[in-house]
Amino acid sequence: MKGIFYLTNFVLGTCLASHAAVICDRFLTADFMLGRSRCSACHSTLNLLDELPIISYFWLRGKCRYCQASIPVKLPIIEIIGGFAYTSLDFSTSTGWLTALLLFSLLLAAICDYTQQEFYLVMLLPAIILALSQVGNLRYYQLLEYIELLPILITLICYTCAGKFGSGDLIIYLILVLYFGPTFTNHVLLSAALFFVAQFLFEIKSASAQKATAFVPYIFLGLVVQLLAEL
Repeated sequence: MKGIFYLTNFVLGTCLASHAAVICDRFLTADFMLGRSRCSACHSTLNLLDELPIISYFWLRGKCRYCQASIPVKLPIIEIIGGFAYTSLDFSTSTGWLTALLLFSLLLAAICDYTQQEFYLVMLLPAIILALSQVGNLRYYQLLEYIELLPILITLICYTCAGKFGSGDLIIYLILVLYFGPTFTNHVLLSAALFFVAQFLFEIKSASAQKATAFVPYIFLGLVVQLLAEL
């Protein structure tokens, strides 16, 4: 039964991630929420068989059915990551649904940060509201949790003020601290740093290092890892 539960959540996550990618691609346009998906090259409206998460990419061999333009490989990758992000959620509880909303909000920011090196703060509004609803839990933190929280928080604030760290990264860190707690969040940050270092070493080896790298996608990957670790 657990296998079916995880598989169902994974499929749901891939669908949500696919929709998040569409929203990021069209954000602030008239149909960014509910408009039909279109090929970015020929602008043909896609049918249902063209939009099946992960499956359509491989069925179409990574090319548009209508103009044969290449479909970015980032799309199935985003869908897979989104699928794993939702695998552990329990949708029979209100907490599961709220966490799903928070994850979708963070995923929007991660996708936009990856593709555009920036994101709109309004994307984080649902996550901010959910995080602020948990402020009352601060009084239940143990001393060790504050010891884990304060040094990293102060470091992030200093780096943000110095312009070496984006304010969005700091906001996301605070969202995760309030919603999941300091210990969980610091494990997320550690996982994110490991992914970041691995990518940095790969770029050096392949001589393809970029001037700037978005960190929010790594934070989301770290969050996925920690959520899966709790299965």
